[in-house]
Amino acid sequence: MPGRFAASAGPASSFWDLLIALTVRDLRVKYHGTYLSYFWWIARPLTLGLVLYFALGRVLQLGVENHAAFLLSALFPWFWFQGGLHGATNSFIANAGLVKKVQFPRVILPLSIVFGSTFEFLITLPVLGVILMFTGVDPDWMWLVGLPILLTLQLALLCGLGVLVSSLNVYFRDIGPGLDAGLLLLFYVTPIIYPLDQVPSSFKPFLLLNPLTPLIEAWRELFLRGTMPGLDLWPSVVFSVLSIGLGWFALRLIGKNMADAL
Repeated sequence: MPGRFAASAGPASSFWDLLIALTVRDLRVKYHGTYLSYFWWIARPLTLGLVLYFALGRVLQLGVENHAAFLLSALFPWFWFQGGLHGATNSFIANAGLVKKVQFPRVILPLSIVFGSTFEFLITLPVLGVILMFTGVDPDWMWLVGLPILLTLQLALLCGLGVLVSSLNVYFRDIGPGLDAGLLLLFYVTPIIYPLDQVPSSFKPFLLLNPLTPLIEAWRELFLRGTMPGLDLWPSVVFSVLSIGLGWFALRLIGKNMADAL
């Protein structure tokens, strides 16, 4: 295996060739021996959506119009974010042998995980579209225009954060468990299971500081109303640029001694 990647990482091979090769490898390893891999990825947001629909819509009677579509339009992008960031965290540690034996751009390891989770999200979008139609949402041509914008923005955010946390995790192994707690908190401070307009005005400014808040709201507006992403996305754009910069800086700082630390 190291020999094969050594060849791939040679002068004749491009950055993108190696990124694609590692992305495919990660997906094959992840779903090796499974026959229902596509189903299991879809089952996670669908199962949680069903539980939340029953608990919030039927038991607590939150009073959200088309509650099933409201939940699923945010849960699918959330699971993409959560899975990509969580998977990227241990990408250097899980590939310690490769890092020590082969010279190649280290950034490819967390990016391959992020791109793999992005691919999983993309192939589930048709299923989400069908489910939304069954709940009464009419398809809109704006989906074709808005999807690339939101995909690019969330991918940029994931790439920056993925490189940052994976780099820090090389020296600070508490990053992994801490991230689990942080993602759980982030899930509840992002308007995924509740409407933003039902948040008390005293708390709303804090939620708007969360870069996922405008992003999740934009996904929901696009899917449910066919509304194009607008200037409200600026916190997500700013945070994405910052995360890419911080990720690049952390990798440059840690990358020199990464093999020894692993």
